Amino acid sequence: MIQDNQQMLEYWNKDDVESMYDKYLLNAEIELIKQRIPINSKVLDAGCGEGEATLVYSAIPGVTIHAVDFSTTRLKKAAVRLKGRKNVLLKQVDFLGQYRLDKDYDIIISQRFLINLAEWQLQSKVLLDLMAMLKPKGRLLMLEGSKLGSDSLNEFRAAWGLDPIPVKWHNLFFDDNVLIEFMQQHGYNLVEQDGMGAYFLLTRGVRPNFDKKLKWNCKFNQVAATRIIEDLLGFYTKFSRLKLWVFQK
Repeated sequence: MIQDNQQMLEYWNKDDVESMYDKYLLNAEIELIKQRIPINSKVLDAGCGEGEATLVYSAIPGVTIHAVDFSTTRLKKAAVRLKGRKNVLLKQVDFLGQYRLDKDYDIIISQRFLINLAEWQLQSKVLLDLMAMLKPKGRLLMLEGSKLGSDSLNEFRAAWGLDPIPVKWHNLFFDDNVLIEFMQQHGYNLVEQDGMGAYFLLTRGVRPNFDKKLKWNCKFNQVAATRIIEDLLGFYTKFSRLKLWVFQK
């Protein structure tokens, strides 16, 4: 496990690695989270990466954000992007080691952070640690990989003769039912679920049948990422490889 964690750190410290290359997908993620952050909130952005999402959240009126990551490279990129944002405090934190953070957050964001922990035992430990840092009635906005969504999307692809999309070597997607049951056992309520099922189905399930030169920055993906398309098709969590779970303390 030490070796796995070292490999992970080395990967995320590479200067040319981006946490999300598909910017339409990233923006859709950000919008799902942003609309659930109340004004004047104290926010922990756990695993903030390069700070692309943090920059958007920091523009919400009255918010204070503690943006943390374990990678020095990610934090350097975030510092450049967030320069001048006085309501954002950047800090290096390894959630598997010793660290000190506040215990009174209104909102904690985990945006493709926990999937980078290589075992469920580690994910579940950090989940409880995050929930412990929330105020009573505080909420964890957990946008992470969904095994159920991934499997559904791959079933659709298989029906069209497409190969399954594998989970990347440095990710461990959540078993939806195990996650929800675990949180409920510890007294944390699932108050909402959401996703981007239409985007995943259209761009990863439909478009590959008609376009062999796939690029994320095309008009098809731009339109598919809009909320109006999501609402029209109504898939939300179905087919969504990345899902938003909202847990309340």
